[in-house]
Amino acid sequence: MQAIAEMVKQRTGNQIMTSNSNTFTGVETVNIREIKKIKEINYFRNISNLPKKIDDCTFEKAVVKNSEEKKIKNLIERYCKNFYKALENGIGLYFYGVRGTGKTFYSLCIFNELSKNYKVYRTSLMGIYKRIKKTWKSKDMDEDQVLGDLLKADLIILDDLGKEYLSEEWGKEKLFEIFNMLYEQEKCLIISTTMDPSQMSEYLSINGSDDVLDRFRENCKGLAFNWESRRKEVKKEIFKEIFG
Repeated sequence: MQAIAEMVKQRTGNQIMTSNSNTFTGVETVNIREIKKIKEINYFRNISNLPKKIDDCTFEKAVVKNSEEKKIKNLIERYCKNFYKALENGIGLYFYGVRGTGKTFYSLCIFNELSKNYKVYRTSLMGIYKRIKKTWKSKDMDEDQVLGDLLKADLIILDDLGKEYLSEEWGKEKLFEIFNMLYEQEKCLIISTTMDPSQMSEYLSINGSDDVLDRFRENCKGLAFNWESRRKEVKKEIFKEIFG
């Protein structure tokens, strides 16, 4: 609580407001609003699936290896800068490419940048499904609360979409329900996946219908990470630092 109070103090300062002949401390009202906002932001950070080295994922620490990556990085930074406009219209991003090209890194850069002022929820489709299934045996939470978190967030980041198996019945139906809900409520969505557009089309197809895909395409700008994986290269550098 002390940390929250300190953050509020930095944001609001110690301003005193006056109204006619009555003097009052307006900062108290502002503080209550700020504390509520910070608590909500922290709530989504706590329920998000975040890696151990989340703090290392910033735009300043990005190692850009080619002109295409530079272009994509600039577009992503522009998205963050203009997020208030994206938020008004439910505009998101769709990262696709082979593993090790930086999709997860850049999605975490977005998380770190936007979670300073917005409610950002990073999870996976399987993570959502697991939370829903836990409610089946819980008296403290129901499915509406799980889906409610998606609606309360300003931005949802779905990591590595497509690696989970979806049953044709419950899994696919729930997929449609979630995507349809996010579309109707104009929620901002960022997706990272190894699936190319044609594979994504097949994955999101439900009973031969492309409704989910069409709605997804309407609101998400696709960014192709079309370069070789650098995961092995990074591991080699780490091994060299450790073992020489």
